[in-house]
Amino acid sequence: MSVPRFYVSPLLTAGELPDDQAHHARDVLRLDNGQPVIMFDGCGQSAPASIRIEKKHVFFALTGPVTIDAAPAYTLTIASAIPKADRAHQLVEQISQLGATGLIWLDCRYSVVRPSAEAKKMEKWVRLAVESAKQCGISRILAIQPPQTPRQLLESTEMGTIIWTHVDATQDLAQRLARWQAERAPKRSDDAGSNITVMIGPEGGWSLEEQELLSRHAVPVRLGRNILRIETAAAAAAAITQSVLGNGENPQSGSF
Repeated sequence: MSVPRFYVSPLLTAGELPDDQAHHARDVLRLDNGQPVIMFDGCGQSAPASIRIEKKHVFFALTGPVTIDAAPAYTLTIASAIPKADRAHQLVEQISQLGATGLIWLDCRYSVVRPSAEAKKMEKWVRLAVESAKQCGISRILAIQPPQTPRQLLESTEMGTIIWTHVDATQDLAQRLARWQAERAPKRSDDAGSNITVMIGPEGGWSLEEQELLSRHAVPVRLGRNILRIETAAAAAAAITQSVLGNGENPQSGSF
């Protein structure tokens, strides 16, 4: 059985679990006092710890050194039109598990669902990202940014290499990534050249204006011969990227 993991930020030597994490430890997993767990802060730091339960409160104390995960050799941001209903939740969970580091909801001309920065929705998506990180054993949480239009995203200087998906593209995503990797000189992970952004349009497709805009600033690719749902396309893009480029970890890591 894997050691239970809990998210707390900042990662202190001792403290109290947030209410949602305490509920999971106390009522879902039914952990005992002194049980070994792992604490992580969502930014790459984790450490072994033990817990103490006092009624509705759950406290933790680190029992070993803090380990710092290596910074990723590249970052992958999925910029996607938002799918309907719970399919947006599936998208968040799937791309997090498949190694994406960021998510931006796109507000496109033919979007059926308009993305919103409404606090409750953003909080829900962040909670899903946290739970996904806990489940798959990663210490960095998917960063979910406020919604943007395609034009706003393209005007950003932090998106790095931008790729957009189009069913009529002649180049596969895997081919484009392999070329990117071959042409790219070794860079630090905090260099904008290490950032990859894959843009996924709405089920109604990109508008002609959006296609013209994207063609001037980004490379069109296809994810295969089939037309995919938004959340499937996002997961496929993350999986293909991990397959071609690896898990994105630099070899250095440390502890203190």
